[in-house]
Amino acid sequence: MMFVEVCYPPGALSAGQRRILGERLVTDVMQAGDSDAPEAVIVAGRSLCHVLFHETDDWYVAGRSREPGAAPPYLVRVTVPESWREEMAPHLVKAFTQVFADIDAQPSRLYDEPVCWIHVLGLREGGAGAMGRPLSSADLLRMITKPHRDAPRSAEGLPPGTGLDPVCGMTVPFKHAAATVEHEGTRYAFCSKGCHEVFAEDHALA
Repeated sequence: MMFVEVCYPPGALSAGQRRILGERLVTDVMQAGDSDAPEAVIVAGRSLCHVLFHETDDWYVAGRSREPGAAPPYLVRVTVPESWREEMAPHLVKAFTQVFADIDAQPSRLYDEPVCWIHVLGLREGGAGAMGRPLSSADLLRMITKPHRDAPRSAEGLPPGTGLDPVCGMTVPFKHAAATVEHEGTRYAFCSKGCHEVFAEDHALA
């Protein structure tokens, strides 16, 4: 679950650029082709991501109004559950900076100057809600991974040194796993702390 807000000066982004950003700020983070997660899980995750654009009339830098015609600055606020923030922040900053560089007239300036700020904000547990009730990070993860959990992938036949994440369906190398669990004769590997916590809750593991 991500809420992405993009602030920019008037006229700095065309409708075409906003469309590209609206798509890529989600798809570049959740890439079906580069992930071992089932495509249905990727699609479910994307469905909980929203991108909003705010054209800001007054923009001050160093206490002075931005000069008309100057290369535009950008401010991107990304809100995710607090328990996901630390794990997601490095990837989001890198991926979002690249997306903005790809649509900017001077791509290198986004790496040479602090003109594109990415704020990754954590939402406290239960601080978001839908369908008339507050939702925890585990609730959100269950919504995203429901397609896999409804039709689970078999843990048999995986490459040596890897395990199945039973929550999201990813194949995870044991040496890079966020956690591993032995359950009913199968050793599982988890891609994230969140998946491990959901599995532990669902199976009443200490």
